Amino acid sequence: MTPQFFTTSLLPKPESLLLRGGDRRKILPLRVRVGYFQHPALGHTLIDCGYGGHIGKRQPGEGPLLPLYRMMLQPSALDANPIRTGLARLGLHPKQIDTVVITHFHADHVGGLNEVPQAKVLTSKKAWQAVTHKTQLSLAMEGVFRNLLPADLKSRLRFIDDCAQHEAPLGLGTGWDITGDGAILAVDLPGHLQGHFGLCFDEPARDAPFLYAVDAQWLPQAIIEDRCPGFPARMVHHNARDTDHTVHRIRAFAKRGGDFLLCHGPCLHPFDCDRDV
Repeated sequence: MTPQFFTTSLLPKPESLLLRGGDRRKILPLRVRVGYFQHPALGHTLIDCGYGGHIGKRQPGEGPLLPLYRMMLQPSALDANPIRTGLARLGLHPKQIDTVVITHFHADHVGGLNEVPQAKVLTSKKAWQAVTHKTQLSLAMEGVFRNLLPADLKSRLRFIDDCAQHEAPLGLGTGWDITGDGAILAVDLPGHLQGHFGLCFDEPARDAPFLYAVDAQWLPQAIIEDRCPGFPARMVHHNARDTDHTVHRIRAFAKRGGDFLLCHGPCLHPFDCDRDV
């Protein structure tokens, strides 16, 4: 089973911020990817939802915290409805989406949830508990905003933690079998944000197991070349020590022959379907 990815936003950032020893003058167009796969158990499925088309515009009743986030990060979307546009590349419509896997609740991964109001949402209990138990200020400091979430989200939630666990390939550790047949395992990747996890596809249309490592880092070079950034980028992670351990696991996975992709990596991957972006 092969996932596909499309880009919903581009965030230009200096390489020196994201890669130890990087060039200050080199600006990288970081992507905000959304993934897609189809499986009999989950139907048409998205992996996260990007920012959503309205992230750059102030919305009624959103309070002061999200505008401050906008001012600091200056997020944008490629068009007014990036989920619809991306799915159209795959010959799909948002109404056809049955499931959304939310790997964590940062704004650039949940902002488009309102575009698929009929879909079930699969996430981790740890991620959801953080959203429900922390104060709005604490969440905003981590880039999480409850007002971006659909009002009925709780009734649509399912949890990866309720799935059976199996050993993931190439030393990744155990993962939750979200499809019930071992085809896709949700693998805990702690450090970036509470409950953050990736998805491991054991038999994609390539020779190697594939890990969508989401936000374990921004650039694959940081993992492969052991060049993870320091301050201030390191401060973004919920637990920097856990991030280091996660990066070590992914590097070992790659050295054993595994393939991986990060949400924000600027270079195209064979599983990216919008090669003109």
